[in-house]
Amino acid sequence: MLHRELLVCPYCDALYQRKALRPGENAYCTDCGSKIDDGLADFRKAFIYALTALILFIVANSFPFITLSMGGDATTISVFSSIKALFDNDLHILGVVVFMLIIIMPLWYLLAVLWVIISFRYRFLNDISHNFLHWMTHMAPWNMLEVYLIGVIVTLVKILQLASVTFEPGFWAFCALMFCSVFVTLSFDLSDAVFLAYEPEENRHDY
Repeated sequence: MLHRELLVCPYCDALYQRKALRPGENAYCTDCGSKIDDGLADFRKAFIYALTALILFIVANSFPFITLSMGGDATTISVFSSIKALFDNDLHILGVVVFMLIIIMPLWYLLAVLWVIISFRYRFLNDISHNFLHWMTHMAPWNMLEVYLIGVIVTLVKILQLASVTFEPGFWAFCALMFCSVFVTLSFDLSDAVFLAYEPEENRHDY
């Protein structure tokens, strides 16, 4: 649909010059009436979702995740303790991969979203903002919180027959974080953000 600053109608191939739209606005083809562009993502919502996700991220990694009880013994597990267990068992490569995908990537992505939105709002777009946007387009697919959660659930299903499982605050915060991260992705459109970042200063709207 988008090639630099041009839009092509997918139905009649009419060519238009793209203009930034306010949240909720849509662009329609004047020839066939088809919608050719959605309004810009609501960055205010994206900011709220990202800030909420950041708080949930801190809670999920600061509080216990689950407690396993078996034969009178109880073991409390957190996200960091599970990663530490990988290193303790000489699974260093796997430990590094899990640490990067579960801790570093999600944290970096949320901070990048917040930085970019704030830079749009207060008009201090610079090389850091542009670099963040560039990295986000390549690194966003490596944000794998849901994969970790699915792995935990599958493991719990297998051990429920052997031990009693208590879900701690960290687990529920992690579940909420996963859904909140989805809302961040839906409300923060990277293609619109990149388009706005390189738009002339005088043409930008306030967000």
